[in-house]
Amino acid sequence: MRFRLPPSGALVPNNEFDPLPYYYRPVIGHLYRHRLRMGLRLVPSGGRRVLEVGVGSGILVPSLTAGFPEYVGTDLVLAAGLASLVTPACVASFRVANLLDPAVLPAGAFDVVVCVSVLEHIADAEAAARCLTRVLAPAGTLVAGYPMVNRFMATCFRMLGFGNIEAHHITTPAQITSALGKLLRPVGRLSMPLLAPQSLSLYECTSWTNR
Repeated sequence: MRFRLPPSGALVPNNEFDPLPYYYRPVIGHLYRHRLRMGLRLVPSGGRRVLEVGVGSGILVPSLTAGFPEYVGTDLVLAAGLASLVTPACVASFRVANLLDPAVLPAGAFDVVVCVSVLEHIADAEAAARCLTRVLAPAGTLVAGYPMVNRFMATCFRMLGFGNIEAHHITTPAQITSALGKLLRPVGRLSMPLLAPQSLSLYECTSWTNR
């Protein structure tokens, strides 16, 4: 699936921590956009309904709504103007929802679930994994993306002007993959740098299935 970057100025941050400005910067923007391209490469074709958990500013809305007939996007806070980002042929809706609230979304309803830069913020990785698994349709696919959570990454974020990232990135990739691996089967992994082990990568995207 091709990544469609909305024009600069088309998106609105959904909170003060939204990384939206970084996507449009000359050098660091390449890295931010590349992590989304990695995730989209793992999204299978042919499904009908896609759920995006953690819509943020809506950076992925044009890409995902171009690839699926039906789209649902959720976040704790919804940014303004999300509906304007939807591809005309797609039926889309947006909901304020907490991933850990199992009553918000229907069980077994989505062929694909995309969850990028969300799971590292959730302390209870196993509860998050259960909720993501619950909404997958039979033979569905989950695509998850997450940064490394260590001192090196904290230093990188401070260099970007984002201090105290440790208060936001609280769950490690190892904890995330362990929790997902108890419920789903891994089918794909991409990392930045390419194919780096978890100990050396900056960001990684993984895909999982309940098939």
